[in-house]
Amino acid sequence: MTMINITTEAAVTTIAIARPDKKNALTLDMYQKMADAIVAASENTAIKVIVLTGEGDNFSAGNDLADFLSNPSLDKGSSVYQFLQAIITCPIPVIAAVKGFAIGIGATLLLHCEQVFADTTASFIYPFINIGLVPEAGSSLLLPKLVGYQKAAHLLLTGEPIGAVDAYQAGIVGQLITEGDVYIQALAYAQKLAQKPRATLIEVKALMRTDEQPLQARVDAELQVFTQCLHSPAAKEAISAFMEKRAPNFDN
Repeated sequence: MTMINITTEAAVTTIAIARPDKKNALTLDMYQKMADAIVAASENTAIKVIVLTGEGDNFSAGNDLADFLSNPSLDKGSSVYQFLQAIITCPIPVIAAVKGFAIGIGATLLLHCEQVFADTTASFIYPFINIGLVPEAGSSLLLPKLVGYQKAAHLLLTGEPIGAVDAYQAGIVGQLITEGDVYIQALAYAQKLAQKPRATLIEVKALMRTDEQPLQARVDAELQVFTQCLHSPAAKEAISAFMEKRAPNFDN
């Protein structure tokens, strides 16, 4: 079982996270497959748009902690870093179709999409503080820019969820789907974009993102602090508590 399903139709590549029994939690192998799929679609001149989605009832619950802790490398050769680079530098539009949980990297990767479709079941959670970690994927830069400093501070400092309607009002979600299948509607939107000239899609996206030149530096800085935090007593206690299904003790 690949756990990442890749299909292409009419100039649109869909990358589907296919681990529904684990709420589409991501393993290192899944990160690598997604990175490779994004790069392949970017380099294929017949592909104009990428759609990201999750199979089953959720988009993604973020990292599979057990798998991640078995090899927590975040250096430039790691699959996590390669995935982040792939989605950050992807030249063609990326559309996301979200339902259910979008947690951790499942939420922060959406900040790199040109359009996020979400149905009313969607819930976005940036839980890093609650497991003794810091945000990643450039979210400490992009989220305040998108929703405003105080809203971003609330989401990142509390780790509390934000529902689909509030996320739409805040600008995290671009298209709120109240009826029908969110993936079908996201795919229809992607196919609409696929009718445009590929070179111009790339140029427009590049122009819109010229003010994000500090993004790479922020991603690298986040990962450096993230790695430091990962080895801290607070993170070890928080992750142990999560896996043992108990409340963490941060008194020490």
